[in-house]
Amino acid sequence: MDDIAKISVSIPDLEALTTIAATAKVVTNCGAPRKDSEGNYVVAFFGPLSEVQKIAALSFRHQVDETFGQQLKAAQAQVSKIDRFQGGKVKPEGLGIKR
Repeated sequence: MDDIAKISVSIPDLEALTTIAATAKVVTNCGAPRKDSEGNYVVAFFGPLSEVQKIAALSFRHQVDETFGQQLKAAQAQVSKIDRFQGGKVKPEGLGIKR
C-alpha cells in the first residue's frame, strides 16, 4: 500500500485521455471529473509510483502525490477492528445518519 501514488492530470480532450489510458496501468477515482479555470478536465489516477511516473513523463500539466499510499495506511490504522455486529448476531440500528 505504501507504493500507491496519486496523480491529478489536466486533460484537454478525449485524445489526451486515450493517451494516458494506453500509457500506464492505473485506476481513476469515481465520480465526475472537475474542470479547471481553463476548461480542462482534472482527473485523479491512482497506482504504483512507477506507473504514475509514466503519466508524469507525458506533456500534460499534472500534480503528483507520492505519499498517498502512506496517508491511506495511516487512515486505515484508525479504523476499528472490532466486529460490532458480532458475526451477524447483532442487528444494525438507526438510519445511518451521523449526529
